[in-house]
Amino acid sequence: MVGRFFPALRRAAVVLTLFTLVALAGAPGAAVAAEEPTDAAPMAVIASAPADAPGWSTLFRDDFNGPAGTAVGPQWEHEIGTWGTGAIDRTTASTANVFLDGTGALGIRALRDASGAWTSGRIITADKSFSAPAGGRVLMTASVRLPAVADPTGYWAAFWALGRDANAQIDWPRTGELDMLEAVNGTPQLIQTLHCDLPDGGACDEPFGITSGLLECASCLTGFHTYSTLIDRTEPGAERLEFFVDGVSTHVVEEAEVGESAWDAAIPNDFFLILNLAIGGGLPNGVCGCDSASVPKTSGGTMSVEHVAVYRSDPPAPSIPTITGTATAGSTLVAVSGRDVAVMYQWRADGAAVSGATGASFAVPGTLVGKRISVTVSAPDGADAATSLPTARVTAGTLGAVTPTISGTARLGSTLTASPGAWTPSPVILTYRWRANGVDIAGATGKTLKVATTQVGKRITVTVTGSKIGFTSAQQTSAPTAVVVR
Repeated sequence: MVGRFFPALRRAAVVLTLFTLVALAGAPGAAVAAEEPTDAAPMAVIASAPADAPGWSTLFRDDFNGPAGTAVGPQWEHEIGTWGTGAIDRTTASTANVFLDGTGALGIRALRDASGAWTSGRIITADKSFSAPAGGRVLMTASVRLPAVADPTGYWAAFWALGRDANAQIDWPRTGELDMLEAVNGTPQLIQTLHCDLPDGGACDEPFGITSGLLECASCLTGFHTYSTLIDRTEPGAERLEFFVDGVSTHVVEEAEVGESAWDAAIPNDFFLILNLAIGGGLPNGVCGCDSASVPKTSGGTMSVEHVAVYRSDPPAPSIPTITGTATAGSTLVAVSGRDVAVMYQWRADGAAVSGATGASFAVPGTLVGKRISVTVSAPDGADAATSLPTARVTAGTLGAVTPTISGTARLGSTLTASPGAWTPSPVILTYRWRANGVDIAGATGKTLKVATTQVGKRITVTVTGSKIGFTSAQQTSAPTAVVVR
């Protein structure tokens, strides 16, 4: 409802200009049904209400079942008082004004008492957290029959939503207002509007808002029709707001039209829904060019609502990466991202990031024995991160052991040298043990051995033992070499 948080006196001065511009901005001669739908998915969801639709989850729905004359259910709260832009009715919680009709509809009725005072109804959803996630969509929809009375001038029926900021505060219009349906004076027209940004001017040209103009809809006076708004955040930087009547697209507002700052202040917010029927005020005045509150009008007009529903389509879950290879120290694991775009990698051990491990493959160090390895894949900007299932616990690796050789002449007084070969994975800690005829030579634990008298005539070998953290130790023994007698 245009500018409902503006003082009525301030708004009275601009309302005629407002609705002259509204009419010019729209296409008054074009019937709603002439528009073509731009997206079959919202149509399918609108058609399904209040049932679930494939690919969408239901955040809220009410089809208003209950005995005739009973109060609306606990999913709604009454707002009591006199509201906004010059309306003269006082809203109440009385079932004379807000009630179930016993046939599966809610009634909001405007009544004039003997003194000429008007009462009506205004209800809001108890749930105030309806929002579109980044990359997803939310659809707010209601099936409404407009009031039908002999003298309707001044009647103002509305189905709309208000956004709240991160502190759950309404800062109109910065935090956003979505008008799915505003219809006044019993004319065959309706208006749909986005309000945002500054109270005067700004990205949404307030207090007018970015409006559809007055849309011709003669059939909207004769029965129930479905009015909806889709917040579509599937394309970063190219988000959009789309309004529908009976699944037909009627008005679209693009993020680029509003600008990133004003858009982000309004559209990603949590919203709540409002249903109300007012008498008099800025919009009826502007459309009739009169003081709609003082024009004679028929008491008892009722806005009927068959159902209200809110649906959300979440963004597709990012592909979960997988890991190929065996989780053993010294082995190489490879990440399979499951995406056909450039990605970043971060390998983890028991959930903690491994420093420097940011490639598509990962050589498992022995320090991670006993831990489970996973990999997180994300877009280059860090978005859409997804983490693989962890591997089994890393087991000890096997060293690549090499049989050593002995060089040098095996005779008294000469020096023999052990050549251990290239053990893997490097580096490997190597130790030596020299033996004569299989018996340890005392103190002979270096890489070289000077042949002593006690080894003459014996067969000399060297055993190399390799060790490394996270790997099973291994031993290799050289072929024997005989010490010749001089």
